[in-house]
Amino acid sequence: MSYPHSGLRAARHLALFASMILTALAAKADFRAAVVTVDITPTSPTMLVGYSARKSTGIHDPIYHKIVIIDDGLTEFVLVSSDLCQVSPSEYDHVAALLQRRLGIAPVHFWWSLTHTHSAPEVGVPGLSAVFPGELYPHEADTAYTSLVEQKLIEGIITARSKLAAARLGIGWGFSQANINRRAIGPDGKASPGMNPDGPTDHRIGLIRLDKADGNPLALIANYPLHGTVFGPANTEISGDVAGMVSTYVEQKTGVPLLFINGAAGDLAPIYSVVKSPYAKKETELGQFRVLLGDKIIEANKRVLLTTDSVKLFAGSLTIETPLKQGLGWPADLDRYTRKTPEGKQLVQLPVRFLKINDDAAIWSAPVELFCEVANAIRDRSPFPFTFYYGYTNGWLGYVPAENEWKYGGYEVDTVCPYTSSVEKDLSQPVVSYLKGEMRKVRRPIPMPPTIVSPAPDSSLYLTARNGLGVGPNIKYMQEWRAFGWFTADDRIEWDVDVLQEGDYAVSLEWAVSDKEAGKEFLLQAGDRKLAGSTGKSGSWETYKTEKIGFITLKKGLQKIIFKPAGHFDKGALLDFRALEMRPAGSAARTSATGR
Repeated sequence: MSYPHSGLRAARHLALFASMILTALAAKADFRAAVVTVDITPTSPTMLVGYSARKSTGIHDPIYHKIVIIDDGLTEFVLVSSDLCQVSPSEYDHVAALLQRRLGIAPVHFWWSLTHTHSAPEVGVPGLSAVFPGELYPHEADTAYTSLVEQKLIEGIITARSKLAAARLGIGWGFSQANINRRAIGPDGKASPGMNPDGPTDHRIGLIRLDKADGNPLALIANYPLHGTVFGPANTEISGDVAGMVSTYVEQKTGVPLLFINGAAGDLAPIYSVVKSPYAKKETELGQFRVLLGDKIIEANKRVLLTTDSVKLFAGSLTIETPLKQGLGWPADLDRYTRKTPEGKQLVQLPVRFLKINDDAAIWSAPVELFCEVANAIRDRSPFPFTFYYGYTNGWLGYVPAENEWKYGGYEVDTVCPYTSSVEKDLSQPVVSYLKGEMRKVRRPIPMPPTIVSPAPDSSLYLTARNGLGVGPNIKYMQEWRAFGWFTADDRIEWDVDVLQEGDYAVSLEWAVSDKEAGKEFLLQAGDRKLAGSTGKSGSWETYKTEKIGFITLKKGLQKIIFKPAGHFDKGALLDFRALEMRPAGSAARTSATGR
């Protein structure tokens, strides 16, 4: 919303009508983007993941969440790149649920990708890792650091949303020989960790560039496959490894954040890998990737000559089933990722996500360490000029080797793969079919209907415009502001809410209103319980404010909560509504507060 209500209500209706016509005619939507970098370096020693169990003894270089949000006016898509090795899909599910409840972001629009550095702290429960290399996890999960990672990720997304601004997007390819096949084949025909210059590789860099509306750079997203193993198992200093070194270098050269997104690196290592030499040599060999990969990303960026502000996004998902390796256990936190057939055969359910950018680019992701030749073959069969694979995304469910590699065995096949030799075919065929079918359809996403609002882990409730239902002749959802506007005396917002904890809740309101129209009365209603108040001044229709408005008592269980005007008024609007936050409150806090 870019102008005040006062004297311009008719203009706002006209603007909305015009916007609807433009959308119906498939004209371009306003494309916006934002980027945020958040430091997640621990402040005390933590257990590291990537090799055997070990505790950090210091910080070699900081590690980060890097967050990009892109929004075409109908679809808001969140991409996070974190300097971590792996997390369980159940940890991703937990964070995704928090984002959906609090911010109304559907899981299909939230991708959490990890750079796969092997010098990173553990986050969450071990998940599938506890099944085969179980000796890595003889200790309890670090809940304090996990909570910090989750909190900073959510706060970073909220900050990025506040920075969304008109943007442009460009896509291109680059080339780097910074990786090498790591499955050395011995005289006995068996694979072992090493270097295999004759093995399959993928030297392509998939690049997305985001510019500001004026053409100045905003962010880079570089997709390249290699393990984060320049530092070997003897290293106990926290580091982003090769991805962190390259990102810092590119950022220094370009002046904008770089999101490093790992690819199909299941059988690919850095060309200098697992350094066991003294600190000075370790630093030297890591530093060589500034040229080997960093300069190649910069060159690829220079070759992206065209960007556009006409961007349409489509996100989709697919669940692929493939047999679980016989005799392998399965962790309880991943029950939703497996099922048994009536014949007793146990299957793994692999979640695959897709993102289409216009008709030019298709990105697909999976929570696995994929062999590069599988991703290469899918890319070769894709109908899109740009097809990128984002690995280590939304969790970790082991290695997916190419079918041809099973005869060589080795660590990736025998030790850390939970699947059978059919997994490549089970994965590739549905992915290619989806790329050629669903992803090629010309369509616009339909905003998701409101769902039942579930409480956060602390029983708090977040009732947002995104997860509410606007009811009435005038109320409209404003995508740019993530708020309901045109809120007249005949309109209301409804939520279906599952209340976990019965009792008193402290309520905060986030709203905007012009000073001239402030002061109208509202009513928050849950069954026979009510909270009345009036809209205070926020400064303008473009200035949102958050303030406590009182307390309401909620019963336990499923119920409808309504926010509406408390009485009739002839002109103007009640407010522009963004969110209500309802937190459980103790009796002492309630007694000392005013304004129920």
